[in-house]
Amino acid sequence: MIHVCYALNDSSGKYSKFLGTSIQSLLENTSKEVTIHIVHDSTLTRENQKKLRKLVYSFDRELIFYNVEKYAPSRKEYISEKISRMLDRFSVACFYRTMIPELFSSKISKVIYLDADTIVNLDIEELWNIDLNWFPLAAIPQMTSGHTRESLRRVNALVKQEVFKWDDYFNSGVLVMDLNMIREFDTSLFEKCIDALLQYPEAPIFPDQNALNLVFKNNYRKLPAKFNRLVHLAKKVGRPEKLGREIIHYSSQTCGVDFRDKYNRLWFSYYCRTPFCSADILMELFKSAQDSNKRVSHLWRTIENLALKRAYGFFIYPQDVNRVIGLIGKRESDIGLNASFPNAIDNLISVMEENRGSIVFFINVKDKEYPKVHETLIEYGFKEYEDFFNVKELVPTENNAKLLQDI
Repeated sequence: MIHVCYALNDSSGKYSKFLGTSIQSLLENTSKEVTIHIVHDSTLTRENQKKLRKLVYSFDRELIFYNVEKYAPSRKEYISEKISRMLDRFSVACFYRTMIPELFSSKISKVIYLDADTIVNLDIEELWNIDLNWFPLAAIPQMTSGHTRESLRRVNALVKQEVFKWDDYFNSGVLVMDLNMIREFDTSLFEKCIDALLQYPEAPIFPDQNALNLVFKNNYRKLPAKFNRLVHLAKKVGRPEKLGREIIHYSSQTCGVDFRDKYNRLWFSYYCRTPFCSADILMELFKSAQDSNKRVSHLWRTIENLALKRAYGFFIYPQDVNRVIGLIGKRESDIGLNASFPNAIDNLISVMEENRGSIVFFINVKDKEYPKVHETLIEYGFKEYEDFFNVKELVPTENNAKLLQDI
């Protein structure tokens, strides 16, 4: 029996479709007996549980749910109390995978963990049969998927500080776990991960991944990239037109609605066969794409008119400079402000006040931070779509994963 586990927090009620699509791909491509395990919380609705059961039972396979609020309530409370401030854009569910050894029956000695935003475009038995060579964990190093030393240092503070060697750092979206070996640790995997993370409060990005890398540092088996093909990196390095038999990972919300993209087409080919898809949902997606295209076109026409009489300003993070400049363009009179600096908003207000009426700023910050920036600028009398724009609203529909997230 192959055991495969997913972890889920679905506060919107709309993320379960990604989980269902991953399971659909896994079961379609795997002939051997598989038990699907789902570690979740109360955000997984009864309706979505019903759809997941329908999907798994249609393949005559077993499905087991583990509600952490029932089986491990103190664990979730601890995450919320101790490290919620470190989670940034990540949910508490990113640590649910660390509870697997204690939640699962002691009779289960091995499990494959998969992120919900994966497509298993191969027989999962191929991964299951890999010998761990007495390691407690197997994972795929980021460097095998296309990350370089420089790119990892840019996105991960612990790699930059050389806490990890860049070529050892692994992605936690696909893991093979020897549960018996992990259960022999002096404390639980959950506790080890939390304690490890608390040593580095300055590195909130990829909290679960950093924690697992700290715990299994120099103590895991490295696997080839085919078992965790990261889409955003694959697109950068260039992949063959025909997709291979791989586990494809749509991290960083890289699955969109442009059907010219082979990765998008693959995801939809499985999604359309799940209980989460219907004609009404596809029509809703089509209408949303049409409406979004019209809105984006209108905003760009507005920007073109403003460009004739105003300079450009950019309020962005350093790692996003090339992408944003590539989208909007750059001129000699442009002003750039680092959105990650302390008191960055105060600096933005000061520059906009000095150049009121002669500059238009393009704001590119995290979704959770934009409302605060927007509110502050409005309080100072600046007008949206005249004095400032949210860069994320200017992205063409075919590159906009949010439309898919929202259906």
